[in-house]
Amino acid sequence: MWPRNFFVLLFGAVLLITIAMTQAQPGETSVGPTPPTRRPTPPTRRPTPPTRRPTPPTRRPTPPTRRPTRPPRRPTRPTRRPTPPTRTPTPPTVTPTRVARAARLSKPRPCPRQPLRCSTVGPSLCVRNRNDRLCRRVANKCALRNLNCLSRPRNNWSITRQSRCGKLPIGTRAAKCRD
Repeated sequence: MWPRNFFVLLFGAVLLITIAMTQAQPGETSVGPTPPTRRPTPPTRRPTPPTRRPTPPTRRPTPPTRRPTRPPRRPTRPTRRPTPPTRTPTPPTVTPTRVARAARLSKPRPCPRQPLRCSTVGPSLCVRNRNDRLCRRVANKCALRNLNCLSRPRNNWSITRQSRCGKLPIGTRAAKCRD
């Protein structure tokens, strides 16, 4: 395999040799003397058309004159000056008699990242789900928080009466609530 640059070099050398051969000295050529070169005659110019006078721009018809509009029957209101900024009113000090439901209900504490380690000490709790159909027994509030944070849907369980769980043991699956 020949390198690519070699072929470029070879092509350039052949090109130089052909140029040198075509431009041989006049004394060495056997061909007769070349005739004197004639300058080419310049091309004939076409006559330019005569210059035209510029035509005036076309005028648009003037719009019809309009009748002046009637003055309005009512006088226009005077423009108001901007009022200076006022103090924001203080909220009333009267306390409402009813408190909103969201304010009455305590907000559940945020769930920990990992489940808490709960002890089984203390009385067990009976909890029901949101739609009041299923009940289960948990060891204490710590276990209830773990249940609400880890199960789906979240915050599904809330404390209810002990009698609704009957004799359910702690940690078993949820069963139908007793009324």
